[in-house]
Amino acid sequence: MIRLHVDWLRRTGATDRTVYHRRENLRRYAERIDVELLDATHDDIDRWQAGLRVSLSSVRTYTNHIASFYRWAVDAGHLDTDPAVRIPRPKIPARAARPVPEKDYALLLDAAPEPVRTWLLLAGFMGLRAHEIAQMRREDITERGGRMYLSGVGKGQKSFLLAVPREVEPFLAAHLRTRPGPVWATIRGGRVSAKYVTNTVTALMRAVELPYTLHCLRHRFGTALWGQTRDLLVVQQAMRHANPNTTRLYVATADGEATAAMDRLSSTLRPKRGSRPPRPRREAA
Repeated sequence: MIRLHVDWLRRTGATDRTVYHRRENLRRYAERIDVELLDATHDDIDRWQAGLRVSLSSVRTYTNHIASFYRWAVDAGHLDTDPAVRIPRPKIPARAARPVPEKDYALLLDAAPEPVRTWLLLAGFMGLRAHEIAQMRREDITERGGRMYLSGVGKGQKSFLLAVPREVEPFLAAHLRTRPGPVWATIRGGRVSAKYVTNTVTALMRAVELPYTLHCLRHRFGTALWGQTRDLLVVQQAMRHANPNTTRLYVATADGEATAAMDRLSSTLRPKRGSRPPRPRREAA
């Protein structure tokens, strides 16, 4: 049944990444329940979810995969009712952006060998995600009007076309071949995956004792762009966010105006009765 579902998922145009994660989540789920997939009840799925020992974000992701499978099973006529329809989906609080500070970014660029340095530039100056870097092909990179452009498919199967920044062009150009095909290869000559890109960058960051991930460089791109433009629409378009509320997380991180306003407000505090800071307590001798 997993094979049938995965075949259907491919025919809908799902990416290889989505297909892989759906298959792996269903495989692990099938190993955890005591019945066949199509025989599972609401209680079976509820017990499986309750037994997950992962973050709330992962619980939501895993549950979404399972729920999508059962919706398909009903639509395809394999089931009459959906046993996952009332399974709760944890609400995930919006997380603030965690951009890599500029001094640490400079340290990373100095320490990185190629092609990792170019990956860091693509993430920090273009906001590319790991899978967007991994999937790059020679035919995705074109020149028009004296500029280099990168096309691809991003999150949510949305196509994009981005101008490569002038300073990044020579780094990327050094890796381009004349024939079509993947731009990047592993040290053994294999095809690069998003996981490979992420793990390689993480290993570099740990080697220089920095607590970040590749995605933190995308955060750096968003916050730095806001600092330069102060234009929410420009940042939203550059980050390719469908929802402007997502972009506002980067604005909140980068914007020091609120902090400055709070400092100005506190400067009006006068040393009058009740407004002086309390004296530190004396320690007993």
